[in-house]
Amino acid sequence: MKRARPVVSALLGLVLVACGMGKPAPSPSPSGVGAVVKAMEQDINVMHEANAAANEVIRAAGDCDAARPLIPAANARLDEAQRKVQTSTGQQTLDALRKKVREVAENCP
Repeated sequence: MKRARPVVSALLGLVLVACGMGKPAPSPSPSGVGAVVKAMEQDINVMHEANAAANEVIRAAGDCDAARPLIPAANARLDEAQRKVQTSTGQQTLDALRKKVREVAENCP
């Protein structure tokens, strides 16, 4: 009986290793809803600075002398965000912000 115990232990170890029980499962990559949520979170982070820059321009729209120097920086932030945004909602939001900044630029030549 004492001689069988090491043999059984060795066989059990081989079975566990062969079945993959001895190693951790790889973490799954996000897919489906998880991937969409992750993309949305990344878009929110990317758009934070672009949104802030565009809002400065929009707030200063009544004072062209204040708005004019803010427009190039806002456009640069919007361009940067455009390259990084992943969702269609993010694209639409950037397009709306870009339109508002363009309107201020046209009203303040």
